[in-house]
Amino acid sequence: MRFAPSLPLLVFALVGDVQARPVEVARSAVVPSQSRVSGAEASKGRVPSAGSSKAPVPSQPGPPASGGGAPARVSSGTAPAAASAPAEPLGAPPRNPAPDTSWAQPGQVPAPARNEAPDDAAWESFPGATAVPEAEEAATQPQLPEVPPLVPVDEAAIPAPPAPVRPPPVPNRVSLLGARTVGAGGMAVGLALGFPIVSARVAVGVHRRVDVLAGVDSAYGLMNELRVGARWMVLDGGPRWSVGMAVEGSHAFFLRPASVEDRGARYYSGRRNWNVLPGIVGNLQFAGARSPRLFLDVRYLMALDTEPIQGVPLGGLPPDVELSGAFPVRLGAEIPVSEKTSYALTIGGDIRTRPDETDFMPVITFGVVTGF
Repeated sequence: MRFAPSLPLLVFALVGDVQARPVEVARSAVVPSQSRVSGAEASKGRVPSAGSSKAPVPSQPGPPASGGGAPARVSSGTAPAAASAPAEPLGAPPRNPAPDTSWAQPGQVPAPARNEAPDDAAWESFPGATAVPEAEEAATQPQLPEVPPLVPVDEAAIPAPPAPVRPPPVPNRVSLLGARTVGAGGMAVGLALGFPIVSARVAVGVHRRVDVLAGVDSAYGLMNELRVGARWMVLDGGPRWSVGMAVEGSHAFFLRPASVEDRGARYYSGRRNWNVLPGIVGNLQFAGARSPRLFLDVRYLMALDTEPIQGVPLGGLPPDVELSGAFPVRLGAEIPVSEKTSYALTIGGDIRTRPDETDFMPVITFGVVTGF
């Protein structure tokens, strides 16, 4: 029974070893990079058993000298301080080095001394410049392929896009106031306003050279005259000129009788109850489809007055029919605006022969002529 005193120590050593192992496993899981305790330090916490020196026991504070008390356990916070961080190799850069801000600092360029000659080479050269090879060195360099020279393009030689081709205009051959007839089956109408009368005319072609004429003249209501006649183109000079003859007869209706009229419709128009106007007409058109067409109309007005009055005292009774004459002359132009429509401008006058009327009565009218 010599080993009896060491049996309690063996039991306490085994129990302490079992309780200390979970603490070491928890430490190794929390800090995997922590270095393990060296074998020499671990051996300090263990004591050999009474009967054998091979059974290691964890280091425990010895029991009190009086015996019987359980030894105090090692606290988990007594790990060596050297195991808190892994060892770093020598010469390694710091983990978070300070940034290099030297690139943001302005470059220091030495200023030239006063009255110092400038360095042209410093201004003409630039970083990365390459030297131009000389003639001998250039011969050994690879040659670029020859590029043909650019040929300038003459813009004037480029043809412009062709303009849209329009059909030529159709010449206007419709005449109502000249000698040119409208042809068989043709018709032309016209309206004219002016002084001293307003007139409307129509011409219907019954032959290539003969037209039948009809119209109405009015002295703005004071006198209304119905006219019929014919036109014959005697000479046809083609589209440029023609000469013909025209004759018209009319019957006039006056608003007031001749006995009470003083310088009325009879005086300004020169017409009487019955009128006959034979004459010569002609026209001349300039070259061109829309060129003006001039016309000339010279007539002789033979007026038959069935209401004559005696203007001389003690002259006796007037005749039943009194004959008088005048020479109406008209000159104007028909200005084409389309294939069949023209403006008509007429100026002229009447040369009178009656003693109780004026010697010359001017006439001016403006109208339009169109064909069908």
